[in-house]
Amino acid sequence: MSADGPIHTLEPENLPWVDNVASKAFIGVASTKGGQRGKPPTILLVEDELFVRKAVAEVLESAGYMLVIAGSAVEALEACDRSSGPVDLLLADVVMPGMSGREMAAEFERRFPIAQILLMSGYPEQLALCEPSGSRRIYLAKPFSTSMLLQRVGETLRMKLSESEALP
Repeated sequence: MSADGPIHTLEPENLPWVDNVASKAFIGVASTKGGQRGKPPTILLVEDELFVRKAVAEVLESAGYMLVIAGSAVEALEACDRSSGPVDLLLADVVMPGMSGREMAAEFERRFPIAQILLMSGYPEQLALCEPSGSRRIYLAKPFSTSMLLQRVGETLRMKLSESEALP
């Protein structure tokens, strides 16, 4: 935990428990273009399962993304309120205690109208219940490989770039 609470921008030293050669092999594979002012994209990662949250965070951080991490929808929305910069992508679990990922995505869309949304779930029936709002929400079924995670994140962020290039 950071001094300000459980939500923080990830730094490599915050994940000393991981010594995963497979995820380190993906360093630099994901495109980190598309963030604000030439910075790497910022991803808001929301996952209530600690192991999954840490594993996904390690892969994304190793690929060069900036992360804001939360263990619940409430923590994620609080992080949005405290955030000093925009978030480019919401990566959230659909099934979480309290507010669901779908409910949080709706609030996130209101706060960050140009950001993209990638929802993940280990329950196929939950993904089927998600109602897409235009092309903004993309889905990722658990379990997924590190390469599938990076591919889906990259595709979703490229959608944001395509949409912003189309604006006048």
